[in-house]
Amino acid sequence: MFIYGHLSSPLHTAPLPGSCSACAAVDSQQLHIVGHYMHVYWLPLFSIGKSGAAECQQCQRVIPAKHMEPVLKQAFITLRKNVRVPAWHFAGLLLVVLGLAWSTVVYSTNQKANQVFIAAPHKGDMYHIKTDNGHYSLLKVAAVAGNSVKLLANSYEIDQETKVAELNKPENYASEPVELTRYDLNIMLAKKEIVAVERP
Repeated sequence: MFIYGHLSSPLHTAPLPGSCSACAAVDSQQLHIVGHYMHVYWLPLFSIGKSGAAECQQCQRVIPAKHMEPVLKQAFITLRKNVRVPAWHFAGLLLVVLGLAWSTVVYSTNQKANQVFIAAPHKGDMYHIKTDNGHYSLLKVAAVAGNSVKLLANSYEIDQETKVAELNKPENYASEPVELTRYDLNIMLAKKEIVAVERP
């Protein structure tokens, strides 16, 4: 179940000089500022603004902002403007940004490692490849001789790249290798036909 919505948290309370218009109690009113934020599974994503009300501590009368008299409303607007939204209201958004940044770094690191492995192939290297029909399979380096790389093709495919290692069984590979050059492998990497290189 996907739980999302909006929640509120108290941000600031300040005393309000003067008397309550309902019970005439002196200096009994307070202004409350409340922050609102969107959440997913109760993790705050981002702020969606501030609201508030005036409350009398004597008679418990609550006056929402839209029903305040002009003088009271001006005091409320000034206080609301000066109260800052806490950083934790943006915690989820920050986590998303950090996650994207981390993914970018990992992807860049993996791409550099792939380029290094393709430039200097070793026997036993496994290339995760994307097939023409959008599935994934494996090529295993059987031998390297100068610019020539002999590869054993895996006879099976799988629809998820994260599960392609499940195909790595000796009986799944062809008995006769195919021969490609390092240049061919670089082209396959550039075209994203080789999506990952695994070096045991």
